[in-house]
Amino acid sequence: MTQFVTRFRDDYVYLEIIGNIDDTNDYFVEFIDENSGNIEYSTTIKVNYWSKINTSIDKNITIKVVSNNQVVFERNQNYKFNKVYVTIGSKSLGDNIAWMPCVEEYRKAYNVNIVLFTHYNYLFDKAYPEIEFTDISDSNYVNDVDKKFRIDYGPELYLFNNILSPESWKLSNEKYDNAVKYFDYRTISLQAIANVILGLPNIEIVPKVSIPDDGTKIKGKYVVVAIQSTSQLKYWNNPFGWERLFDFLSRNGYKVVVIDRYRNFGTTGHFNQAPKGKNVIDKTGDRPLSERIIDIKYADMMITISSGLAWLSWAVGTPVVMISGFTKPTNEFQSNIVRIYNPNVCNGCWNDESIFFDASDWLFCLKKQDFICSKAILSKDVIEGVKKFMK
Repeated sequence: MTQFVTRFRDDYVYLEIIGNIDDTNDYFVEFIDENSGNIEYSTTIKVNYWSKINTSIDKNITIKVVSNNQVVFERNQNYKFNKVYVTIGSKSLGDNIAWMPCVEEYRKAYNVNIVLFTHYNYLFDKAYPEIEFTDISDSNYVNDVDKKFRIDYGPELYLFNNILSPESWKLSNEKYDNAVKYFDYRTISLQAIANVILGLPNIEIVPKVSIPDDGTKIKGKYVVVAIQSTSQLKYWNNPFGWERLFDFLSRNGYKVVVIDRYRNFGTTGHFNQAPKGKNVIDKTGDRPLSERIIDIKYADMMITISSGLAWLSWAVGTPVVMISGFTKPTNEFQSNIVRIYNPNVCNGCWNDESIFFDASDWLFCLKKQDFICSKAILSKDVIEGVKKFMK
C-alpha cells in the first residue's frame, strides 16, 4: 500500500511517498501556493523518494500528487497540526496512567486529532473516546500526520551497567516534535514529564481509566495493598512494617487484600513477600487489570509504595496511602493521597540530580545507606496516615 507522508512547517513543506518497491509508477508532485496560484515547485518522483520546498511563511501550500492521469493525493497547509501522533515510550503502568490525561489536554488545547500509542490502550480507549488509539509504536510507520511526540524519561534514567549515552538518546528523539529536546526528569514530577514534552502548563490532571460495571465480590470493609516493585530501593524496607500494619488493620475489622502480580519477588537473598494472616486475602497472580480496578474501586483505600497500582488507584478515585523513601513527595500526585516518608534520613535519590539510577542493579543504593530512606519509615507513621481514610 502506497502512503503519502507530509510535514507542514514554517520553514519547509515536505512530502515523502512510501510503498512497495514493486510500485514502479511515476508520481508528479506539485507544491501550489493557493494565495497566489503559483506553482512553487514541481517534480516527478518514485516510491520511497521525497520532495520539499523551503519557507512556507505567508503561504498557503497545497501538495498535489498525480499518477496515471489521476490525482492520488492532495493535502492543504490549512490542515497544519490537524493530526498529531503521540507514542508513550515507557512500558510502566504508572507512567502510562500519569501521562494519559496530558495527551487529552493537548488534544483539547490545540483542537487536533490525536493518534496515540500506549502499552495499555484497552485501559483508556473507553475513557478517552475522542482519541484514536493505535497499536503502532514505531513512528516511522505512522504517516500523514503533522506532528509526532514521544513521551518518555530523559537519558538520566537509561544507565545500564554504568554506561550512560545521552547523545544516542537525543539522536533518537530528533525525529519528534517534542517541545524540548532535552530535560532532566529528576527535577520535575512524574506527570510533569508529559506536560514538558507536549509544551503544556504544569497543572496536575487526574487521569481516567475504563471502569467495569461489575461489583466487588469481597464482603465487608477492606483495603487493597501492593508491596512489590522492580528494584529493592522502591520497597518499604522496614522488616516489621507490613506485619504491624496488617495487625492494626485486622484489629480494626479490615480485610487486607493483596493484589500484587507476584506473591514473592526480588533477587537471591532479597525476596519480598507480604505477611499472611486470617484477615489477609491473597489475590496475587497474573490477573487482568479490570479485576484489579474492581478490587481497588470498592476498597476504603489503597496502601502501597510508589507503584503503578498507586496511579491506578488515583485514576479510579480510591484514596492512596503511599509509603516511599526513594522519591520526594513532589514526584507523585498530590490529591487524594497521604504521603508517608522520613525527611530526617537519606531520601529522595530518584529526584537527586547527582544520581543516575542503574536499572540493572537490583540492590542499587548509590550512597550505600542500606535503603535507610524506607527502613526509617515506621509502622506507627503509616498507621497514622491510614487512620485519615478509615471509615
